[in-house]
Amino acid sequence: MEFDFSLLRDIHEGEPPVDFSYGFLWWLALIVVLAAVYYSIYRLLPLFAAIRRLNKIDLNNEAFIPLINYWLKETALIMYPRDVVAPLYGLNWLRFLDQTGNTNFEAFTDAWERVIYDWQNIEVPINEKKMLVKECKKWIYSNIRRRIWGR
Repeated sequence: MEFDFSLLRDIHEGEPPVDFSYGFLWWLALIVVLAAVYYSIYRLLPLFAAIRRLNKIDLNNEAFIPLINYWLKETALIMYPRDVVAPLYGLNWLRFLDQTGNTNFEAFTDAWERVIYDWQNIEVPINEKKMLVKECKKWIYSNIRRRIWGR
């Protein structure tokens, strides 16, 4: 008895099983990256708002130095604990700013002391005001870099 080969049909293997492990890992990696980006933006957003506030301070304002001092304290309180920042004033405050940023606020020590406590009678030249704003920007950008890289 011979077998009728015409009765055989082609063998179809069907679809291979789906491996979800790689797709799941890609989604997990994407979620981790998005969370890191969101966390970085969340930490840096107040500092970018502080830069905008610094740019809004008028150089011709009579109370320019006290406004800069207030801006520096307000911004430092965003980044450092209140019990560290709040008691600082005068030379200790300027040293703290120099230690926390790549700046040289101590160069303004004499003028700072005179202007902060008697700002209505002292006129600060516009070029010194510009230098002070430049130091403030240098300080905030160094703190932004510190926040990004975690140093």
